[in-house]
Amino acid sequence: MTSTTPESETDSSASTKKPAGRGRRIAVALILLLASVLLLGTAADVWVKRQVLSTPKWVAASDKILANPKVQDALATYIVDEIYSNVDVQKELAEKLPEGWKGIAGPIAAGIRTPATSAVDKILSSDQVAKIWHTVNEKAHQTLVNVLEDKTKIGSTKDGKVTLDVGEIVRIVGTDLGLPSSVMDKVPSNVGQITIFESSSLATIQKAVKVLNILGPVLFVVIVALYSLAVWLARGRRRLTLRNVGWSIIVVGILLITIRRVTGNYVESIISNAQYSVAGKIIFGILSELLFDTAWVLISWGAIIVAGMLIIGPSRIAVWARRTVAPLFNAEPIIFWVSAAVLYLLVLFFVPSPALRLWWSVIIIGIVVALGLEFLRRRSIVEFPEAHLDIELDGVKESVSKSWSSVKSRFAHNSSGDHVEQLQKLSELHSSGALSDEEFAAAKAKLLG
Repeated sequence: MTSTTPESETDSSASTKKPAGRGRRIAVALILLLASVLLLGTAADVWVKRQVLSTPKWVAASDKILANPKVQDALATYIVDEIYSNVDVQKELAEKLPEGWKGIAGPIAAGIRTPATSAVDKILSSDQVAKIWHTVNEKAHQTLVNVLEDKTKIGSTKDGKVTLDVGEIVRIVGTDLGLPSSVMDKVPSNVGQITIFESSSLATIQKAVKVLNILGPVLFVVIVALYSLAVWLARGRRRLTLRNVGWSIIVVGILLITIRRVTGNYVESIISNAQYSVAGKIIFGILSELLFDTAWVLISWGAIIVAGMLIIGPSRIAVWARRTVAPLFNAEPIIFWVSAAVLYLLVLFFVPSPALRLWWSVIIIGIVVALGLEFLRRRSIVEFPEAHLDIELDGVKESVSKSWSSVKSRFAHNSSGDHVEQLQKLSELHSSGALSDEEFAAAKAKLLG
């Protein structure tokens, strides 16, 4: 069977059915487009719920943010700026300098600003600061979630803000830099208050979160239904339509990656202070890692669908590929499935795809691939009945049995050798008088037992 029907033609399996008309093809295309748009929104919903609104995930990402050197540099600059803005460093230095030298307090204060920023970098790497950073991020994010999900009036959209309070870190840094505690105690309580969201923007986001919470669970079912409807309507072109479903999922994944990159560049551009713009982009990148992973999960799923539809198609390359692997597909089921399982495990270990790091995704892909392989195996037996793999199952079993017996005997030999050596040592200790007759008999019985 060497059909060379062009890929653009109708499915060979449905050649006896009348192909879908032009109107139905347009309807199928529109359904695919609608399903893809909804899939894009659902992917964003997954990111919002599992990372943006998940305090544990947010805090874990925040810990990762603080560990980034560029973020540490930006935070160090911010903290030193806050200290210099709220503490008269020149005056503090002048009070410590002897008479006649007080005039150089100003140049010294300016000169130590850059070294102080470098020193703060090291302070930010300490466990003490890491714990405080973890705590303030957890508190700020929980407040944000409560506001967005309308669970509390704290930080309300009417007259409040959601802030990240790093004031304690500012005070620790000031003390470690040598400023007296009495001076740091005078620093205003609002120092180190980093505004995450203004009240004016919270109302809009709050409404969006409510919509996502309502539509999120429904959208997934709707998307699957729409894709299924498109395939069902495409009479005579169902394989090609299912292939297009795969391509549409891939396109959605690529769009997510593009949106993430464009948004990261936008975040960098809207931060007026160049010292913080790079850090802002890095922070967004870390906080949107789940969006990136979701995109690659979709790309992986789409690629599997596309590959499956291409391999069962009538093109010359597809027929050649099926003929090439036919001996393996036509082999004994146990040989085929063991080989497939080993290959899947190798893919799991060596292919660094986010789709293969999620247990549920691994199970779904495994089930889909297994069903596809079983379909191809049955088709191969009919399509290429003469193809065989020159491997006798009985011979394989016999070889495995011999190998196992060899390993067992080797271990048994090593074990018996150890026993003989230990018995010899016991005999020597007994002969030298180190062991009494009773001790020797007890040790020997324990060893042989």
